[in-house]
Amino acid sequence: MKTIAILSCLKATAVCSGAACFSALNKRTQSFAPYRDETVEIAAFFHCNGCGCNIETDKEYAEKINRVKNMALDAVHIGKCTINSGTECSTITKIAGELSSAGIQVIRGTH
Repeated sequence: MKTIAILSCLKATAVCSGAACFSALNKRTQSFAPYRDETVEIAAFFHCNGCGCNIETDKEYAEKINRVKNMALDAVHIGKCTINSGTECSTITKIAGELSSAGIQVIRGTH
């Protein structure tokens, strides 16, 4: 069994229900296709703390990211909502680096 989480953009929550991410996961399409023959548990669906978040000093962010790091995840999928005009958000890039440094596989893409 694989245990995964999905990271999405805080701004996107204004228009996003998460339905496309969960549909792709349930159907094992797009970036979830490698799990086609596996049982997958989604342990978290979480968001960055916003564009103005300074991840070096934001205590709420630190609490959230430490919780995610301690979940024994196999992977964190980064939602396509984190890409704007073909470029990944710099805050998301920093979060991805932090997760990767903690030994968590970071996969860019959901649906």
